[in-house]
Amino acid sequence: MKILILVESLKVGGGSERFAAILGTELYNRGYDVLYLTLMDENPKFKFSGDYYTLNEGYIYGNPVKRGIDLFRYAPKIKQVCEDLKIETMISVSEVANFHAVLSRWLFGNKVRIIASQHMNPEIFLNSPLKYRLIKFFYPRADEVVCVSKEVERILNDTYGISNTRTIYNMMDVERNVKSSLEELPENYKELFKGEMKEKIFNFINVGRLTRQKGQWFLIRSFRRVVDKYKDARLFILGEGDLRGELEDLIQKLDLNENVFLLGGQENVFPFLKNSDCFVFTSLWEGLPLSLIEALSVNLPVISADCKTGPREVLCPESDLDKSINYPYLGEHAILTKPFPNELLFKNLEESPLNESEKMFSNMMIRIIKDPAFREKYSNTRELANNFSYKKIVGEWDDLLLS
Repeated sequence: MKILILVESLKVGGGSERFAAILGTELYNRGYDVLYLTLMDENPKFKFSGDYYTLNEGYIYGNPVKRGIDLFRYAPKIKQVCEDLKIETMISVSEVANFHAVLSRWLFGNKVRIIASQHMNPEIFLNSPLKYRLIKFFYPRADEVVCVSKEVERILNDTYGISNTRTIYNMMDVERNVKSSLEELPENYKELFKGEMKEKIFNFINVGRLTRQKGQWFLIRSFRRVVDKYKDARLFILGEGDLRGELEDLIQKLDLNENVFLLGGQENVFPFLKNSDCFVFTSLWEGLPLSLIEALSVNLPVISADCKTGPREVLCPESDLDKSINYPYLGEHAILTKPFPNELLFKNLEESPLNESEKMFSNMMIRIIKDPAFREKYSNTRELANNFSYKKIVGEWDDLLLS
């Protein structure tokens, strides 16, 4: 079967891009003829197996007027690519690619099977009348919409009235992650992670784009309180994004230049995870975060805000998604804290004291440092990561593709 994966780009750093590379590679390994088509050509790319094509004609990420024009400009070209390459099934990844894929059928007569995929909590679009209407219009016109979590599917069903859905979790090759973690840290980071002290320093790590969604300003503000108690604690943030400047200024304001490090996008995050002591996650909204599964696969303790959607479903499967929980929630496998408000906050603690969510998050970071038994309890998480093993999940994609 010839499969085209349509995605905005395959650039290192994004969860949707990583999902596209992983899914395509695993399908390729199962004997499918996999091709990728991106709306823009960016580097460095995640590693992938299959043929690569790009429309790359000045597509501008984030410019709504230009993207609206490109929607009508690119859709017929997508249809033509499908015809020229004799594509049988197109899998589109995330909202913009979904709109392009369905428009190529609805307006331009593309005859391939279309499987759209929803990776982000669609509730965040309720305040955007345009995107809300686009989802309601386009998604029912796909053959199927694959949701990365049960909660995402429920929101599309109940809030958007979309019924052609199913849930298939994001997948990971856990064994490959473990193997990748054994690689050496890049030489210029070794001393940074190990330090010069005789006693081992404590390293926290976060992986995610430097964007509003990831809420890293709350993490940095919370970390100021941790450093007040443990002056040698360090926080590493892997990722790039449009908030880098604001986060760098916040680090300066909080006098954390010797404790917080923005290390940019890294193609292989696993040596960084392996050399850390705890994974911290402060997203304001999600779908099903791959970075959490990556952390679990190398047995890192995880402290995560209980944002919608994904963290609770990944980290605490013993909990009931329909019921409220008390925070902090000390789960069987990970720690959930009170969600953060959806607001930008780049002020020092004198200008704006820590809010309740920030205090709770810093308390859990402090506890994970000072209490070895507590830390050990949450340091055997690989079994949980196996819930998202590609061996299990790719079989569900197999069933869908062959149905």
